[in-house]
Amino acid sequence: MAKKRTKISDIAKRLGVSTALVSFVLNGKSKEKRISDEMSKKVVETAKKMSYKPNSLAKGLRTGKSNTIGLILADISNPYFAKLARFIEIEATKYNYRVIFSNSDEDNEKFATQLEVLIDEHVDGFILTPPIGSEKELISLQKREIPFVIIDRVFKNVKSHSVIIDNFQSGYHATKRLIKNNRKNIAVVNVNNQLSIMRQRVEGYKKALIDSNIDVDTNLIKNLKFSHEKKLVMNAIQDLILKNADAILFTTNKLGVLGIECLRELGKKIPNDFAIISFDDTDAYKVACTPISAIVQPVETMSKEAIRILQKMIEGNYVHGKYENIMLDVDFVFRESCK
Repeated sequence: MAKKRTKISDIAKRLGVSTALVSFVLNGKSKEKRISDEMSKKVVETAKKMSYKPNSLAKGLRTGKSNTIGLILADISNPYFAKLARFIEIEATKYNYRVIFSNSDEDNEKFATQLEVLIDEHVDGFILTPPIGSEKELISLQKREIPFVIIDRVFKNVKSHSVIIDNFQSGYHATKRLIKNNRKNIAVVNVNNQLSIMRQRVEGYKKALIDSNIDVDTNLIKNLKFSHEKKLVMNAIQDLILKNADAILFTTNKLGVLGIECLRELGKKIPNDFAIISFDDTDAYKVACTPISAIVQPVETMSKEAIRILQKMIEGNYVHGKYENIMLDVDFVFRESCK
């Protein structure tokens, strides 16, 4: 049988005092209520002996804060988002916040449901990577004055605090590196093109080609829908082989891992047949038969900035209608797939 949770009334009964007195002491109101130091000490010591733990929900209702943050990510199976979640949790603990995780799978209905569930849990605020079409839910949060920060996303019709990377320049410099490796038929495999950050990666790719006097071939641009299905990536790779592509920029590491797997199954060699660069470095790229070059997002810094901004919002230290939009640079790690 589970051990019964100690309540304030249990402590009061043990000491022969009122529950109100115990509550005042445990909530730091001894001096305000003129409770003696001797009695306050007895209450605290008894609470410790009885393993009393405050009810966080009840405390939140009294103070207006639960010291809890809701984190809704797009796809926790993606190593990038898993890493982001870990750093957000590490940073949140520095501010004495707990983090409740959810995964939307890029599904707007699921995202909306998760928001309401976490609001019912009285979270103090949110860090979000919202799916396509979630503007209505974000505007609703603002109307309800619930603090939130968007990370890794930008929504044109929603003015809010955000933390992102320079996606255009990242796509541009990655493509320039592929060109430097003497590749002329450079493809890009993208996902969720309706998201502005993903479009920016492709726009950077296009500009790098144009600046290098290489025609932009729309047949070499593959925009896939979000899916966990390998066959969608396989179809794209097979078509790129038919189009004589000799290099690929993958705009997520999940696409990259699947794409490299498909290339090998089709008998293609890296970098002999295809030079490769992918967004979001992952351990799999370091230990691959041919180590993969990658764009490294500053995940730790992104997490710190998101928590910093959210903390200021929760404390009411922002002027209403003024937003911080942080854009960070990336690093590159060049390996054998594109030196």
